[in-house]
Order: sequence, then C-alpha cells, then structure tokens
Amino acid sequence: MYIRTFDKISKNDVSQVGGKGASLGEMTQAGFPVPPGFVITTEALSQINEDEIFKAFDLLNAEKVSVRSSAVAEDSSKASWAGQLETYLNISKEELINKIKDCWNSVNSQRVRSYAAGQNLSEDELLMAVIVQNMVDAKAAGVMFTANPVTSNKEEIMIESVLGLGEKLVQGSVSPDNFIVDKETEEIKNKDLQGEQTIDDESIKELAKLGKKIEDHYSSPQDIEWAIDKQDKIWILQSRPITTL
Repeated sequence: MYIRTFDKISKNDVSQVGGKGASLGEMTQAGFPVPPGFVITTEALSQINEDEIFKAFDLLNAEKVSVRSSAVAEDSSKASWAGQLETYLNISKEELINKIKDCWNSVNSQRVRSYAAGQNLSEDELLMAVIVQNMVDAKAAGVMFTANPVTSNKEEIMIESVLGLGEKLVQGSVSPDNFIVDKETEEIKNKDLQGEQTIDDESIKELAKLGKKIEDHYSSPQDIEWAIDKQDKIWILQSRPITTL
C-alpha cells in the first residue's frame, strides 16, 4: 500500500508516513476536524505511481491541495524541522506530480543535511513521505501552543493569528495577533493586537477547547497549526509536541 488516506493511519505508522502524516492520521481517527488527505508512503517514492496518485486526488473532490513533506524524524519530541523541508500550497492536479517530486527531493538539500547532522539523525530518520491534503480557504490561520512557550506556564494557552493563510506567520513576514487564554476557565487573559482583531473572542475560546482536547489525546503540551475557513469552521492542520519547554 503506497498510498494511505488519513483515516487508515495512526501514530504507530511513523516509519511509513513520517511524523506529520502519523499525527494527521491519528487526529483524523480521533475525530478532530482535519482536512481530508492522503500520504504517499516512504516506500513509494522511488517508484511513484501517477495513476494511483491521481485516483486518490480525485477522491478528495478538491480543486487545490497542499503538498507537504513528512520525514520520519519530523515533528518528533527531539526535532521540529520547522521550515527545513518544502511545502507547496494551492496546487492543482496538473502540478501535483512535479510538486510531490520537488517535496521529496527537498530532503537531499544541503540545508536539510546540515540540520540532520546537527540533530544526529540517522539515514532511516531521513526517510520521507509526502502528504497531499485539501486546501482550506482560510480567512484566518495561525498556531496555538497548549502551554505558554514564552513563560513555560502550562496553565496558559497561547494563540497567534493572522489573516489569510498561516504561511506568512511561519515565514515571519507578518506579525501576528497574540492571545493568552487561561487553560482551565478558557477566559482570554491578554490580547496583543496588530490592528483590527483577526479572529473573534468566540473563535479564540473554541480553539482553546480544541487545543485542550488535543493535548489530552497526546498527554503532552502541543504546538498546533490551525485555520478558520470562510464559513467560520475551525480546521486543525498539524499538531506536534512543543520541543522548547
């Protein structure tokens, strides 16, 4: 099985689907709102079957998808890999195969090899899968930490939010709104706004609720990527252990 949909993946499948893929499958199976997608496994990439990939793409009923790397050591508790491997957004069916190959090849870049050497990662941990996932038409997006990463306070949730796609936040090209939420009461304790508030208070509390459930599921503080679509639905795009606590 070279292609696996999220609903057939759990956290035990890291060696086939990488850290990010395993997390998306685990959260899908646990009932969290994850946009549907599939993973081209670590075993498949030396022999990409285009027909199989197009068939899986068609089943998503999506015009555009994201194509993201998922290395075996990625998003583990010892290495976050943030920004090291390639991510492609708003990819059409016509571009899909090329972007999957580009994503796969990014593991061989000098930058990634240097990072891996610095983290003492083995060749096995550099094995890579590729995730293809429905794009969320996001009106706002960001990250949420279920423990405050600045103060290490585990009783606070920190949410950062920007308008549109969260990629601008990851790249550091825009400053986000910052919200601190009391984990127990879900009350908003602090707001640091860059202008008009990017998400309303109700969405902040809704996110905090979801964050608590995801932290409970994994039994450890999480660093979560999220997006809110034009219909105000919250989607969870990724969850990984917080490596800096």
